[in-house]
Amino acid sequence: MLVSYMYTRVEVFSLERRIIFVILAASLFLPLVFGASTASDDYPKTIIDSAGREVTIQMPIERIIVMHTDAAEAVRLLGAEDMIVGMTDTVQKQSDYFPELQDGEIVGTWREFDFEKIAQIAQDGKDTIVPNIIVIGYPSGSYQGSSYAVDSIDSGLANFVDSGSISVVGFNLNNPETMEQELTALAEMLEKEDEAQNFLDWYYEKVDDVKSAVEGLPLQRVYVERPPSKGLGELKTAGTLYEIHNLLELAGGYNICREAASSPIVTWEWVITENPDVILMLPSTLDPSIKGLGWDPEAHGALIEGMRDDLTNRNGAEFVSAVNNDQVYVVYRDFFFGADQAVGLTYLAKIMHPDVELDPDEVYREYLDRVGLEYPEGNVFAYPIV
Repeated sequence: MLVSYMYTRVEVFSLERRIIFVILAASLFLPLVFGASTASDDYPKTIIDSAGREVTIQMPIERIIVMHTDAAEAVRLLGAEDMIVGMTDTVQKQSDYFPELQDGEIVGTWREFDFEKIAQIAQDGKDTIVPNIIVIGYPSGSYQGSSYAVDSIDSGLANFVDSGSISVVGFNLNNPETMEQELTALAEMLEKEDEAQNFLDWYYEKVDDVKSAVEGLPLQRVYVERPPSKGLGELKTAGTLYEIHNLLELAGGYNICREAASSPIVTWEWVITENPDVILMLPSTLDPSIKGLGWDPEAHGALIEGMRDDLTNRNGAEFVSAVNNDQVYVVYRDFFFGADQAVGLTYLAKIMHPDVELDPDEVYREYLDRVGLEYPEGNVFAYPIV
């Protein structure tokens, strides 16, 4: 009887252990199930892009194709650069600025896209496209008759993929008036809201520093000259739709060209008549001869100084206040057109109002540290040096 009783106790004990194990396992497993269900409840989600389009995201984004450098910069700023699987060649050409993206797939130029390549990348090695990918383009734009806006991307991809299988969004990510709205929307898509808020806090701190520094100071009338030009009768400048226009206004300047266009054409005679207080020259940073973050005085000094001399020696330059007052600057253009525009804003304020207590170099150091890049010691970003 004793032996029989002992066996019975062992069986019951073993059964109790099995029941307890099942209960514990279920208690661990159920939160995972319900957690996954809760996460999926957020999808599909819909955002409004800067082209005014409703864009539906079917599932969490894991892959990104960037069609311009401003998008690449914003994605990196949010800590999602590892998601980038495709880009236009302009991003790759800026190897000093995007060293981590040099091995990415190229899907065309900023104005001419390879839609078949985009569709191939979106397949991710499968027969069908997994809708965990977004393509980020400009909300509007055209160049020599060909559009490079999101509508063009949507249309071009229609021949290769089903509607909705690739989400195409249009964000500029280069305008101070829409930066917060666009970065916040992009962060929501990538589930990077905290990263976006952290950056925006820093960004507005720098903007407020500039506003406070220039408050009450007289406006400086500014002429911006952009390459390329076809001679003094056809100079490309910045209109009110060019990104630097809004930065100039924030920094205590006045863009003398008020044409509602991005790249109006003016004459040197017109510039003389307008008599600007400050002239800014913005050479292209895609020029191989001046490639890099800023300019190395030893390697690029003669070239940059030559650009400035060409302008100040033009016929009639002696009648322009900016020339007479030594207020002609060659300026590194890249920090006017993306998430680092707080840096460009600070430089503009210091150029136009030299006595304000602002340190644009330090602002740039802070920004580069945020995106994991080293400040190029010894390089300059404006000539003459501010």
